Amino acid sequence: MQNFASSSFPLLLLILFSSLACSKPEPDVEPTLQETIEQNLKIELTPTLHPLSTTDPSLPINDLAFLGNLDNAKIVGMGEATHGTREFFQMKHRIFKYLVEKQGFRYLAFEYDLGGCMALNELIQSGQGDIKAWMAQQMYFWTWRTEEVLQLFLWMQDYNRNKPDSEKVHLVGVDCQFTKQAVPQLVSLLSRYDSDFAAEVSSQLSSIAKLELYKGENFNSIQQARNGVLPQIQVVGRALNERAASIAQLTSAAHYQQIFRVYETIVQAEIIQYNQIINTKTFYTFREKYMAENLDWIFTQYGNVKIALWAHNEHVAKNENFANFSINSLGGNLKAKYGSAYQVIGFSMGSGDFKAYNTLNNRLETMRLEAPLANSLNYSLTQVDAPRYGVKLADLQKRYFWKDRLSSSRPFLSIGAVFNAEQVELSFYPIRLDQLYDVIFHFDNTNPSRVF
Repeated sequence: MQNFASSSFPLLLLILFSSLACSKPEPDVEPTLQETIEQNLKIELTPTLHPLSTTDPSLPINDLAFLGNLDNAKIVGMGEATHGTREFFQMKHRIFKYLVEKQGFRYLAFEYDLGGCMALNELIQSGQGDIKAWMAQQMYFWTWRTEEVLQLFLWMQDYNRNKPDSEKVHLVGVDCQFTKQAVPQLVSLLSRYDSDFAAEVSSQLSSIAKLELYKGENFNSIQQARNGVLPQIQVVGRALNERAASIAQLTSAAHYQQIFRVYETIVQAEIIQYNQIINTKTFYTFREKYMAENLDWIFTQYGNVKIALWAHNEHVAKNENFANFSINSLGGNLKAKYGSAYQVIGFSMGSGDFKAYNTLNNRLETMRLEAPLANSLNYSLTQVDAPRYGVKLADLQKRYFWKDRLSSSRPFLSIGAVFNAEQVELSFYPIRLDQLYDVIFHFDNTNPSRVF
C-alpha cells in the first residue's frame, strides 16, 4: 500500500504548475529620477554622519568629538529649527557643555535682552538665588521659559561653584527689543557708583520701562509719542557722557562700559520698536545689526573670549538675505567681520511635536509636523537609518550628489514662535544650506519643549 505522500505527489505538482500558469508575474517598477537621486543621497550621507547617542545633557559627551574641527572658531552659533523643540534645546546644552569642557569656551550669548541677562548672570556667578523663580517672574518670552533652558542655566551655576573667576562660565545677552529690563539694570549698575544719580535716572526713565513703547493707531500719534520718549533717553545719555571719567575712576573703565552698553540697548530698543511699526525691512535691519554689535562688544569687552551663541536658525545663519530682504542676519554680520572664526551649527527635523502659537486660534499649543516636504532638504536628511545625528557640510560637499544638492536652493524648515498647520509649506524656506551653516544636527522625530 502506498502512503499518502507518495500517492499525492503528482497531484500536488499539478496544482502548483496550474497556479503558476494562472498567475501573472509582477511588473518591474522603475524608480523615478527623484527616487534614484534620493537613494544616492542616502548612500552618500550614511558614511559621513555622526550618530548621537543621546540628547540628555547629564550623560557623557563623547559622541560630540567630531566637533573638534570648531577648535579654531571664536564664535559658534547654535540654531534651532523651531522655538519650541525639546531635543534642540537639550542638544544645544550638550554642545555648550562640550565647548566649555573640551575647547575652552566660557561665554554663552543668548537671544535675550542684554540687561536681563546681566541680572540673571549674577545668579549664575554667585551660585545664590532661585533661577527658576527669576525666569518665571522676569522672562517674558515663553520660548526660553522652559525646563530645558532652566537645566542649562542650573548647570552653568553649578559648574561655577568653587572655581576661580577665570574658569567660570558667563551668560550674556545680545538682544535689545525691550526697555523693561534694561532700565532697572541700568539703575542697578549706577547705584553701585552714585545712588543719587541712579535715582535721577530711574525717575527720568521709569515711564519707558515697559514692553511696548508705541501703540498708536496712526503715524501722527506714533510720532507724537516718540517726541516724548526720545528726550527722556537723550538726557540720560548726555549725563552718562559727562560723568564717564568720574564713573570710571570710582569704579573701573570696564564698569562704565557695562553701564553705557546697557544704556545703548535702550536706544536700540526704541529704534527697533519704532521701526517695527513703521518699516518692516528697517526693523529687521536694525535688530540683526544691533545684536551683532552687542555680541562684538562682549567679544572685545571681556578680552577676546570664545563665545557660543544661542538663537534661531535664521538669526545665526550666515545669511545675506535675511527674511527675504537684502540684509545681513546676525550671523551674516558676524561672518562679514570674523570670517571663518565664526562657525554655525544649524538644526533640522523630519517630523514630530513642538510648542508654538497656533495662528488659527492665537494660543500656545503643542503643534505637530507630520512629515517634511518631499522636495525639502529635511526630507533628504530623514532618509538614512540613524534617528539623530550630526553631519559636517564640508564632508557632504565632497560627495557627488550632495554637492549638487547643497549648491542649489532647496526648501528647509524654519518655524519661529508661531505655526499655521493649514499652510505647512510656508514654513519651508528655499536656501542654499552650504552657504549658511557648517554643521547640521538632524532629528527624525521631536518632542515639545516644556514651558513653565
